[in-house]
Amino acid sequence: MKKVLLALPALAVALAAVFASSGQSAEAAEVNLKLHAGAGENGYAVNMFLPATTYVRAGDTLTWDFKWDEPHSVTFGQPQGDPTVGDGSTSATYDGTGVVNSGLIFPEPGKESTYSVKFTKDGTYDYFCVIHPMMTGQVVVQGPGIGEQDTQVAVTARGDADYTSAIAALKAAAGSQAAKPVAVTAGTGGGKKYTLAVSSATDLVQGDVMQFFPASLNVGVNDQVEFVSSVQTPHDIAFPGPVDFNGPPPPEFANFDPFTDSVNYSPGVKLDNSKPVISPIIGVGFPGKSASFSFAKAGTYQYACILHVSQGMVGVINVGTNAPLPPNTGDSATATPSGTDGLWFVFGAVGLAIAATGVAFAASRR
Repeated sequence: MKKVLLALPALAVALAAVFASSGQSAEAAEVNLKLHAGAGENGYAVNMFLPATTYVRAGDTLTWDFKWDEPHSVTFGQPQGDPTVGDGSTSATYDGTGVVNSGLIFPEPGKESTYSVKFTKDGTYDYFCVIHPMMTGQVVVQGPGIGEQDTQVAVTARGDADYTSAIAALKAAAGSQAAKPVAVTAGTGGGKKYTLAVSSATDLVQGDVMQFFPASLNVGVNDQVEFVSSVQTPHDIAFPGPVDFNGPPPPEFANFDPFTDSVNYSPGVKLDNSKPVISPIIGVGFPGKSASFSFAKAGTYQYACILHVSQGMVGVINVGTNAPLPPNTGDSATATPSGTDGLWFVFGAVGLAIAATGVAFAASRR
């Protein structure tokens, strides 16, 4: 018995060493976790890092997936110069000093767009998107024995929960806008003026409602339609006119920058589907919050926000010669007018290409 008792301390030391060794191995295991930089669905853009906070160890790597048609950046520190431009790489290391900036990443259809950061030092690091000031996140790099190291299962679950909550908030805001009757007042030239809302009634921390309210409107010849935006996100109103939806963009688009230019537009311009008409950018912080149009003849007038057409921001105005139907037809707020496939092709391609030229301007306005 005495020999057994004498052996216990040595056994205890050996067991402690084994457990310590296995614990150190577990702590030292490096992981690569995938998060999302933004997300969305037709009519809605969730501008959030999903999840907002992630817990890792030094040596771990986080990879952000850009999967929705809204550009974002992953930015640590304060960039000098143009913050929308990165160094062209798809990965970086970060120890809490200096700047790591992906620059704006535009998701490409059918291609995975990602940016990875490997964290080399303990600390709590805040990051953000350079064009969405309310889109922030945090990475907590914990030392051995402090807290738990995140797993992909945990990160995905929290991200999914955050997305579900955010999309519900955006849809509630859209429902509130859709429930409001269209304001009808006396217009100029003997017609009526109908006022449509662009996006939600106010800015939302969760993201943007990419819709017009209502999406379908019935008016009469010589009536006016005014689009009003009460959010900081830039939008414009583009009527394509006779453009061949399956052909190249018209000449007016050769050097078009939506943040500084308009096409054939003046307030109250009369439309007859004979030429493209595009308003300036409207919204809070921009030169104007509204754009107005009138209609010279009957017809179907499709329109879109060319910056966000790929997210479903389209609408249609039906102009009749007789007394029009009720202006708010009751269509779903996210209903896509028929025959807009070409519109998506022309304006979607142009919008993505030109958004990059004006995004720095937009950043100063958001």
